[in-house]
Amino acid sequence: MTFIEGKSGVNVKRLVQNIADQYPFEPQIAAIVELVANALDAKASQIQIKFDKDTGVLEITDNGIGMDKRQFKEYHDFAASTKERGEGIGFAGQGAKLALNFCKKVITETWSVNYRGYSEWYLKGNDAPYRIFDNELLTLNEFGTKVAFHLENASIDLYTEELIRDAIIEHYFPLIDCKLREAYKVFYKDRIKILINDREIKLEPSIEDFLESRKDIIIRLNRQPKALGLIGIIRENANSVWPGVMICTYGKVVERTHFKKEPKEKDKIIGWIEAPYLIEAVTTDKCRFQKGNKVWEGFFRKAQKEFSDWIEKIGLIERPARRELGYANLEKEINSILKNLPELSFFWTTIRRDVAIPDKDGEQMETAEGTQKVKGTLGGETSGEGVAIHPGEEPGEAPTLEKGEGISSAIKPRTIRGGIRITEDERPDLDKEAWFDGETVTINKSHPAYIKAKANSLLNYHILKSVVLSLIEFNLEKEPEPTYQKVFELQQKFFKLWGEQ
Repeated sequence: MTFIEGKSGVNVKRLVQNIADQYPFEPQIAAIVELVANALDAKASQIQIKFDKDTGVLEITDNGIGMDKRQFKEYHDFAASTKERGEGIGFAGQGAKLALNFCKKVITETWSVNYRGYSEWYLKGNDAPYRIFDNELLTLNEFGTKVAFHLENASIDLYTEELIRDAIIEHYFPLIDCKLREAYKVFYKDRIKILINDREIKLEPSIEDFLESRKDIIIRLNRQPKALGLIGIIRENANSVWPGVMICTYGKVVERTHFKKEPKEKDKIIGWIEAPYLIEAVTTDKCRFQKGNKVWEGFFRKAQKEFSDWIEKIGLIERPARRELGYANLEKEINSILKNLPELSFFWTTIRRDVAIPDKDGEQMETAEGTQKVKGTLGGETSGEGVAIHPGEEPGEAPTLEKGEGISSAIKPRTIRGGIRITEDERPDLDKEAWFDGETVTINKSHPAYIKAKANSLLNYHILKSVVLSLIEFNLEKEPEPTYQKVFELQQKFFKLWGEQ
């Protein structure tokens, strides 16, 4: 018997723990999620998960293309990866590395067109030695890869068949929904089957069968559809599902979101959007999107607009008439402070936004969707001074939004006035004083602090405080390591400028 021995020259124990800390869920779940992602990247059509609590062994086997000799060597290397950001939904070897945290050993077998072999890998002190046995297999009998976790005694109870099933449903929902998975034939030649102990995980009936007030979603870039999906209200008798709109790449659920909105009956809103081009905007662990990434932010704005229109149409949120609110002076005061506060100045700056410009060769669009009427464009009806985008604003400050039957338009970038806006809503069901959706801060008039501030003639200060805290919260989401100290510092800087103004 011939084999190759290897080990890393770094503190592997600490590195393995750091890898686990990247994930927003437990490492035993992350290990399964990564191995399924690797199988899908390897073009597998069947992924078999077997768990035997008596023996303490968890196996994940796929019928993908397997690894060649170089890839299998790199699979064990903490300093190398066979994939870069944007090239797949997983990282080769990541699931096994995570499993070193709680396994006595990890055995991996792989069989490809030009290579076959297996390895034994385990954690020893601060190192992770492994042995690779070329041209030998233990139990794998077809092309693909098989990873076996030999769990430590204290780790066996980390897994149950139910927990594994729930993890697959949470992270790969569209691939096991009996109707949604039909959309993935364009990515996966054969229908994906994921099994636990020989029983296929399949959601039937489909989530589509339980949706009311359904809306189909299409996100376009340069007139080409780049993402599609649906949203709706889930019925009371529907199967238990996680609320929120699933944003997916190649069938993997990366995030669930309500697009910074706080609609009524929030927990009953369910949706799914498949956006494969967002693969280049995911974080290294492929479990979140990079905040501030232009690709993600562009998608978010478009999807948020679709979502906002839908929740307004079905009455889950209302847009108050701004003319009645009288927040214009307060907005100007806050925006002038943001302009002079470097950490929050980007809230004040002007932004570039895609808007629809009338064009006889463009697509048919409702002018209420954002068609801009300006001088010099086909179909333009105004002098170019502009019509207010919100009631109560001065003309010329923003692109025009008007109701209409629909005209031919083309999407083009335009500069839009910067600065935050303030609106209000009565939401006794929420504990939040205010929330920010990227453009508008909504003040909760039903909050006890609002009511008391109003009764004591302190409403202006309450709104200022609520606005700045919601902006800071939004800003810190982009920070890799946000701290409470930064919250206090930004708040103090804001109110110092406000007091001096």
